[in-house]
Amino acid sequence: MTELPNAPIPARAPDAPSRVGARVECDGYAIVSDLFDAATCARLVQQVDEIEREHAIPFGQNDFEGFRTRRIFNLIARGPLFRALVVDETLLSLVEAILGEGFLLSGTTSMHIGPGETDQLLHPDDGMVTLPRPHSATMVTVLCALSDFRAENGGTRLIPRSHRDPAIMPSPESQTKAIRAEMPAGSILVLNASTFHGGGANTTADEHRYGLSIQFVAGWCRQQQNLMLGTPRELVATYPRRLQELIGYSIFRGVMGHVNREHPLRLLGTDVETKMVWDEIGPGEGDD
Repeated sequence: MTELPNAPIPARAPDAPSRVGARVECDGYAIVSDLFDAATCARLVQQVDEIEREHAIPFGQNDFEGFRTRRIFNLIARGPLFRALVVDETLLSLVEAILGEGFLLSGTTSMHIGPGETDQLLHPDDGMVTLPRPHSATMVTVLCALSDFRAENGGTRLIPRSHRDPAIMPSPESQTKAIRAEMPAGSILVLNASTFHGGGANTTADEHRYGLSIQFVAGWCRQQQNLMLGTPRELVATYPRRLQELIGYSIFRGVMGHVNREHPLRLLGTDVETKMVWDEIGPGEGDD
């Protein structure tokens, strides 16, 4: 396994968004350090453990999900701590540097890798996108380290610059170029979702690796998790406005996402003006 070639980018550096955007465009990934502190990591791990116990979250039922890995989906519906993480302004600025304005939250998932887990198949997260590879970024995956990610405990594997590979899955030869994204708790791994990656094997006897996957898509893409139907409106009404917009209560470029020509935020009781692109089109421009 090759060593990680790029140094982490400090999350609070003034030029972090431009540096992350440039590195992801070039290499398909960037590691960002110190996005959140040790106390936040500990509280998030505690929350994951509590939800797993309360809901008896099982191990995965197939090799891809992992027979020693537990996953919790739609975390933003599970508690305010997860919601606060998703709308962190520093995090969103990094994503915007890659996807541009108007992007959506696609999903939030915990990945608790236990001892005895094996390497996950290297894969892209945007494999369902039918655009020929390589293509411009349509999805960004942010992997948050709630505990240290190490080679021994399941640290994520990835193939640098594989987002430029025209193949939908990595060849045996390209898999030999995989590296391990080792990073301390509080760091994040930002991926162009076309980059081949996968969870690592946990060869430790008793060490658990806790991580969160936060995925964002361009405003014109369909989300992986149906967050609008999967979360009761009365709960969404308590969310911060930015999070409401991220899960789909928004209109992209004045046309995509409206409800009978009204802004979807009106369904939550919010008095918001609806501005449609058609209102900006002059006579004759939109005739068909």
